[in-house]
Amino acid sequence: MTNASAVPFHSGPELSRAINRTDFFRLFKAAAQHYHFDNFALARISEVNAPFGGREIVITNIAERRVPIFIQTLKEALGALKAKTAQFLTTPVAGRSGQLEGLSADLAFNEFSGNTFLLIPLFTPEGRRYCLVLSGIRPEPDQGETADVLLDVMRIFDKLYEEILTQEMSGRLTQREAEIVKWTSEGKTSAEIAIILGLSEHTVNSHITAAVRKLDAVNRVHMVAIALRNGLVT
Repeated sequence: MTNASAVPFHSGPELSRAINRTDFFRLFKAAAQHYHFDNFALARISEVNAPFGGREIVITNIAERRVPIFIQTLKEALGALKAKTAQFLTTPVAGRSGQLEGLSADLAFNEFSGNTFLLIPLFTPEGRRYCLVLSGIRPEPDQGETADVLLDVMRIFDKLYEEILTQEMSGRLTQREAEIVKWTSEGKTSAEIAIILGLSEHTVNSHITAAVRKLDAVNRVHMVAIALRNGLVT
């Protein structure tokens, strides 16, 4: 396949204007499509989850219920050794998945079967580890294309860190997150909150995901309980 990028990807106005999760969702999705990948998942890397677990995912276009099979297929594509040591990788790795067997009924259909996976390690200035995983039906990228993808992804990730991740690391809810947590505590669904605040449902869910992560909650119910206990909402 011919390299789709003769020039750097998002180094222009779209990247410079990105300030929220929806903006970065669009940037990562556009970058994935630019290189003929269908799916992307940006995730935190920890020493206990190789390559990562569902709760560590920061931004993705994969439906939440399909994340387990995505991670399982990624591990198969990378191979046992690479998957086990993914949290220590410093350079991108690629692999192709086969057909997984023995899946439960809800995972029997595997849309990631036969996909090429590209895992790109990323790092914050403090040394925290992240990775972006791309997948799609396409050949494995060669060294030149991998270098282009890495450069583009690093640009987007650096801006994401500057605009969003630094705030999340502080553990403080933004005004919008606190507002959405408050509406959630009153029993409103994401769709209802989206109408009330004039946002997309995807943006509301992104804010809830961020709040869940900041409060170290396991789900939105736990998030509301922690927020109420800590006086973050009334």
